[in-house]
Order: sequence, then structure tokens, then C-alpha cells
Amino acid sequence: MNKRAGDKPLILEKLRRADERGYFRTLDLFAGCGGMSLGFDRAGFRSVAAVEINDYARASHELNFARLVPEGDYRSFSDITTLEPEDAVAHLRHHGEVGERVDVIVGGPPCQAFSRLGRAALWRLAGKDHAHGEDQRASMYHHYLRFVASLKPVAFVMENVREIGKFVGRNVAEEVAATADELGYSTRYCLLNAAWYGVPQLRERMIIIGIRKELSTIPEFPLIAHHCEIPGGYSTSRSGKGHLQVLPPFDHFVDHANALPQLAPAVTVSDAFADLPKITSHLDGKKGKGNPRDIAELFEYNGNETAFTRSMKEWPHFKAGSTFTGHVIRYTPRDYETFRRMPEGGMYPEALATANEIFGERLARLEKKLKRKLVETDEEYKDLFAATVPPYKDNRYPNKFRKMWRDQPARTLPAHIGKDAYSHIHFDGEQARGISLREAARIQSFPDAFRLAGSMNTQLTQIGNAVPPLLAFAVASQLKQQLAEASPAHHAAAAE
Repeated sequence: MNKRAGDKPLILEKLRRADERGYFRTLDLFAGCGGMSLGFDRAGFRSVAAVEINDYARASHELNFARLVPEGDYRSFSDITTLEPEDAVAHLRHHGEVGERVDVIVGGPPCQAFSRLGRAALWRLAGKDHAHGEDQRASMYHHYLRFVASLKPVAFVMENVREIGKFVGRNVAEEVAATADELGYSTRYCLLNAAWYGVPQLRERMIIIGIRKELSTIPEFPLIAHHCEIPGGYSTSRSGKGHLQVLPPFDHFVDHANALPQLAPAVTVSDAFADLPKITSHLDGKKGKGNPRDIAELFEYNGNETAFTRSMKEWPHFKAGSTFTGHVIRYTPRDYETFRRMPEGGMYPEALATANEIFGERLARLEKKLKRKLVETDEEYKDLFAATVPPYKDNRYPNKFRKMWRDQPARTLPAHIGKDAYSHIHFDGEQARGISLREAARIQSFPDAFRLAGSMNTQLTQIGNAVPPLLAFAVASQLKQQLAEASPAHHAAAAE
């Protein structure tokens, strides 16, 4: 018996029920705080279960998405390695048999230790005997595929870093796609840049999409909507070297997304920050390390608006009022003057040169005050140097500092933003600071009313780890269109 033919009634029934209720139900694996979930929610999907090992990120996900479905239809879980697919949807018993409860699976598994797991092992772990406990050192990908194999979603979307196409000498993306193909999915993967979809950030992600073969449709990727001159170092630059980020075989790879005939300009960081008030209170000497920050403090918008800032305040299900929170920063008094003087686009070598120049000026003033010359062994010299010049070597950490260009999208926001903001120094020298928590969320395209759990540092880490919601929205919108066209209701209407 043809297995796919046997599954067709189930797949079509899922589409029919989704059409009746008005949304697709998603299971979010490796969900983080909910960047992927947020984009899918805006496109007409609803998260009914999330699996996330980080307590703060899982709490953030629940804060935002549990309220968007009927009471009792949402649950969150921690450790995917000890969770059975059936248990993740057990709370949805009133929605039918196990295979009927979830329509789409989304998520971005981490990439640790995947070099130990080959395609044959992927198939065994995901589709044959579910021997997922055999090798806990292996990547989390096999757990994602285990859930796909068991729950038979109509479609799945997996995202990851671009390097999975060229990981330790192997094309992991192709291995995942080929395994999904054997599980009954038409699968494609493509490298997308978030800046193409209205995110004020250059951020590349490999997106793998699978749609059940019973629906006879090949996954497509959203059309590029924004023009952006992507600099060197990104595989999505105009040099067109995205294909160099995958190794053969690459039977399921789509080299580049197509574009709309008319492209909007890229969203810049000045576009993204236009309505946020300036922060200069740290420069008066009254605020510094050790001073508490109130991340719940309310701020008023300054009245300036762009299309992007309006979207951050008017996001469906997450509409902001007249005030917002999270406009708080780290205090780094040693670096304020360096931040002020650095040129836009300047990195650590420029920061170090600027700091040494400032040190020379301050040293001259101190020597004049003391009426004597100071040498490197003097305590006064050492103290002044430590209070002025950052300690990192310029030949080892060229990207340690970067002052953003105001008229460009930001460079990739890392999870390391939870430790310091040197990678994203505000372009306005008068403010002389790293970006605020709210500005980091804006760079990732999180709406202002999205709630995050934990301290400022914890929230920043969650933001840096997330999928940009606007990128997820573009992918989800394209997928929804394809699923709608494959639904029984669409075909019935077309036949009339």
C-alpha cells in the first residue's frame, strides 16, 4: 500500500478543519521567546504548544501566545529529549486523534555535535524505530524530525544559520531535506536575508520548508520586497555566492529567492528608532555601574513616525498604547567619550585609536594638574589608562566594537548582546551609548507590546537568539497561500 495515499484523507481533513476554524495550529519546537511564532501568528497560524529548554524564553513564549488560543489549547514543555510527540499534544484531546491535533511544525534546532549524525541515522531516528535515545551527543535535528514523523503535519518550517549547508564538510540542510522527502514531504531550502523583508538588520537564515506530497505543491519562498546593498561577508550579497554556502549534494536547494518587480528601500536603523526618545541621562555622571535599571519604566514616543515604527506599534494581537517599556541601556562610563567620537561604521581598531587619543588628552591635563610627567609604571597613569582605554587587542577583536550606520540596516544582532552592546553602538554620538533593550527588539522587528520575561540581560539574549518576526511573517504568508490553494475548500470554489 502506498503510504502517502493512505495519509491523504488525514492531510485533507487537517486543511478542512483549519479552514473552518480560521487558523492553522502550530507546534513550536526550540521555540525561544517566540520570534518564529510571532511571524506565523500574524500570518494566520496559532501556537498551541511550544518546546523550549530555556526557562526565561519559555516563560516569554507562554506570556505572549497562550492568550491567543481558546483556554486549555496551549501548553509549553522544556526538554525535547524526554518528550514524546504524543505527549506534546495530549492537552488537545478534544481535537481528535493524535495525528489530527497539529497542522504545522516550526522551529530552529541548535547545531551542536551534528557532525556525528549521518543521513542514515537521521532516517532511523526520525522515521523507523524512533531510537532517539541512542546518541544524546548528536544534534537536536533528529528530535525535530521525530516530531514530524509522528505527528504528520501538513507542513513544517525549520530555520537555522547559513552554515548548516556547509557544516564540518557536510551539507546538513540537504540531509534534513532528503530525510523529510523520505518521510513524505516535498522539501526545499533557501538562504534568506531578513533585510529583504523589512527587517532593519542584515541577518541570514537558512529556511527549510516541507509540504506533504499529497498536496502536490513544491515549497516556495517569499519574494524579496526590499532592496538592500548587502556588504561583503554575507552570502546573500549581490555577488550571488549563496550557493557557496552549500556543499553537494544539493538536490533540494533553491539558490536565490525571486524579487518583486518594484522594491521598497531597505529599512534603516534610523527608520527603526525614529519615534524613540534620546537617552542622555547616563552622561550626567549620576548613573553608572551598580545603579538599578527599571526595565518596566514607561516612556513616551517622541511623535516621529515611519512605516516601520507604525508597524511595531500596530502589530495584530500586539498593539501598543501611547507608552512603551525597555528603553534602558548598560552603563559603560569608560567608553562614553569613545562612543561619541567614533565614526559611523567604525569598529574596534577605530575605537581603540579614538580611546588612545582621548587618553593622551586626559594624561596631558592630569600631568598639568600634578605638575609632573607620568610614566607607565605610575599608579596615576595606570588608573587613567584603565578608565579610558578598553583592554582588548585590536588584532584579535576587530569586530568587538561597531558603531552603526544610521542610513543602513544594522549588522547581525548576536545572542552576545546579552553580555554587552559593543557590537551595536548607537549612531548618534550625542547619546554616546550602546543600544537599548527596546532598540535591540526593534532591530529584530519585535513589536513594542511583545512581553519578555527575566532581567535586561536575559531579555537581550532572548532577542539575539530569535528569528526576526518579519522574516517569519514573510515565510508564513507564502506558506499559508500555498496551503490555502491546496485546500479542499479552494478546489470546491474553483469548480463552481
